[in-house]
Amino acid sequence: MYQLIAKQKVRKGFKDISTGNFEPLLKQFAPNIHFTFAGNHALAGEFHEREAVREWINRVHRIFPRLQLVPNRIFVSGPPWDMVVTTQWTVRETLPDGQPYQNKGIQLLRIKMGVVVEDHLIEDNQVLVATLDHLARLGLDEAAKGPLVA
Repeated sequence: MYQLIAKQKVRKGFKDISTGNFEPLLKQFAPNIHFTFAGNHALAGEFHEREAVREWINRVHRIFPRLQLVPNRIFVSGPPWDMVVTTQWTVRETLPDGQPYQNKGIQLLRIKMGVVVEDHLIEDNQVLVATLDHLARLGLDEAAKGPLVA
């Protein structure tokens, strides 16, 4: 039963991010969450505070304001007091010049007693960096910045 609830929460979290409704998701994070997004680009980073994750999500939406995240497969393992949730996902966006952006990634969540204590995201960095470079050429300066520093 708890696995079904975890999957429903993940689907809702992806929907909330896609609609810019971050607060319900952030409330599920531990104040000292360990959050990572792999790479060396504007969206990369490693954070250990919920507020830093909020800044990261805001940056994501400034760069990709109409992004759509779709969870394709969700795997849940472990007991409710120390659960691991792995999600294969797809992200889509239409860039300002009409070009489509689509990428795939995985998310690894560790949840203890209903609180997210770790969130690790890995996206195909070659596709992402090429798209960030393209956005920078279109004049979106934030796409060319380095990782956020917590």
